[in-house]
Amino acid sequence: MIGGEIRVDRVLGAGAFREIGRPRAAAICAERALIAVGGAHTHPQWHGRDVSSRARGVAHRPRRGWYPTAVYRTGDLHCLLYVTTVWPANALAFHPTLPLLAIGTGSYDGGYLYEGELLLLNLTTGDSVSLLADAREIRGVTWRDPHTLDLLLAIACDDDEEHFGTTTVTCSVHRDDWQQATPGMLRPPFDERPHPDHAPAGPAAAAAVLEELSTAWTPRAAVWAVATLTDGRILAASEDGDVQCWTPDSDTPVWRTPTGGGAYQLRTTPGEQQALVLVQPRREYSNGWWRTPPGAVLDVDPGDGSVRATHRTDAPAVLVGRSDGRWALRDTDHTATGTTAGQVRLNPTMVPLGGYDLFNHYFDIRYAPDLLFLQGRPGKPSKDKAVVAVDTPGGQVRRLFALEWDTTRGGHLFGGCGAYIDDRDGPAIVYSGAVHDGRGLLPGNAFVVRRAYPSGEPQWVFTADAQVTAVDVDAENVYVAYNNGELVTLRATDGTVRARQLLHVGGHPVVPLALARHGADRLAIGTLDGRVLDCVIG
Repeated sequence: MIGGEIRVDRVLGAGAFREIGRPRAAAICAERALIAVGGAHTHPQWHGRDVSSRARGVAHRPRRGWYPTAVYRTGDLHCLLYVTTVWPANALAFHPTLPLLAIGTGSYDGGYLYEGELLLLNLTTGDSVSLLADAREIRGVTWRDPHTLDLLLAIACDDDEEHFGTTTVTCSVHRDDWQQATPGMLRPPFDERPHPDHAPAGPAAAAAVLEELSTAWTPRAAVWAVATLTDGRILAASEDGDVQCWTPDSDTPVWRTPTGGGAYQLRTTPGEQQALVLVQPRREYSNGWWRTPPGAVLDVDPGDGSVRATHRTDAPAVLVGRSDGRWALRDTDHTATGTTAGQVRLNPTMVPLGGYDLFNHYFDIRYAPDLLFLQGRPGKPSKDKAVVAVDTPGGQVRRLFALEWDTTRGGHLFGGCGAYIDDRDGPAIVYSGAVHDGRGLLPGNAFVVRRAYPSGEPQWVFTADAQVTAVDVDAENVYVAYNNGELVTLRATDGTVRARQLLHVGGHPVVPLALARHGADRLAIGTLDGRVLDCVIG
C-alpha cells in the first residue's frame, strides 16, 4: 500500500466544547451571538513519559502552547476560531464595538515570577497579537469603553509584594484604535495601583456557563493509547480513567470501563483475547513529598469490557511487551523515597537495570520479538544509554547496541516510541527520540531512526522540530505523529517522506498522542483533547 494523505472519517468522543478541555474562563458577546472559552488540556506528560517539547517560537509573536482558547457561535456551538497560548487563560473580554477579543493569560512560576501574556484576537481574520513587551500574568480584563482596557495584573515578581502590599495591581491602557495593535506595544510603566487579592470566579463559573449552553457537555481528558481489532473495533485508554470501545458502525461506545486511575498504555495480546491496560492513580502530596502511588495492569475482555484480572504493581511502572504476548513492568519511581526505580518485574523475578526517568528511559517498541529497554551508565543511568533485551524466564540482560548511533556526535539522546519491522531490507526497529540540549529542543533535534535488528546498524534518519508522540508501521510505511499536530508518512525502506500534513478536526488543529494501524488503509488516532479519530489513508 502506498502512503497518502490521512483523512478524518469519524470523530469518536465528539461533543460540544471538545476543543478546550477543562474550562477556566468564559465570556459571552450577546450582540454577536458568540461565546469565548479559555481552557486547559492535560499537560502532555505522565509518570513514565514526557512529550511536551517543541522548538521555540519567535519573540513578540504568540507562541503555540498547550492552553486553548476557542470562540463558538452560541446557537449551534460551532467552533469558529481556535488559538493556543503558553500560559492558561484567566480572563476574556469582547471589545464593545470592534471584532476583537482580549485574552489575559498567566500564572506564577512557583518560585519568583508571575508570567503571562495579553493577547488581542481578531475575530474576523483569526490573527492574534501579543501586546506586552515583557511577560506578565494577567488576572482580569475589562473594556471600560471602546478605547480603554482595564487590567488586573499580578505583580512582576515576589519582591514587589512588599512594596504593593498585595500580589494584584490594577492599571488602564488607552488606545485610539485597537485594530492597529502591534506586538509588544505595551511597555511599562503602567501606573500600577494596589488591588486587593481575591479569588477569581475561575473554572467553576466557566463550567456553569458551558453547562447552561449544552446540558450534554462533559470534559474529556487526553487519549494516551489506542488499539485496533481485526473486526474493525477501536479501543482507547484515556487519562480520565476510562477504557472505551467503538464498533465500525457506531459513534457511541459499545462499552466503557472505569479503571480507577489514569489509563496510559493499552496493548492487545495475540488472538485479541486480552487488552492489557496500564493504570496509574494521581500523585499524592504528603509530609513535604509528592508521592506516586502504585498502579495496576488490568486484563480487560475486549468483547464486553469486563475486567477479568487486576495485576497490582508495587510502584508506578511502565508496561513493556513483545510480539508473543509476554509482558513485563519497569519501575518508574525516581523520587527521593523510591528504592526500586528502573527494576524490571518478570513475575516473580526482579531484574535491576539502573534508574529510570520519564525523559530518558521511555522505550515502547511495538511488535518487538524481545522485551526491550534502555539502560544507562551505572550510577548515572541517564548517560550512555543502550538498548538491551531482557530474556525470560530467567531475566538475563543482553546489551544490543548504543542508543546513540553517531559516535562523532556523542549526543545525549532521549528515548521514545517505535515499532519492529521485518521487510525486504531485513529486521529492524524504527524508533523516535530527541537529542538533549540545555537550551531545550532545538530545530532538527527530534528524530525517527531505522536501525537493523539486533545489530543496531543505522539505515536512515528523519529529523524534525517537535517531539514524536506515536509511531506505527505496516509493510510499506512508517506513520509518525508529532506534538505540534503534524502527521508524517515515511517509506519504511529509506525514510523518504510520502505524505506530510497538519491534523485538523472541523478546520481546527488537534494534537495526536496515540495512533494505531486499522486494517489495510486506516489509522486510529487518540488526541490531547480526548477524542479518537478514525482515519482513512488516501
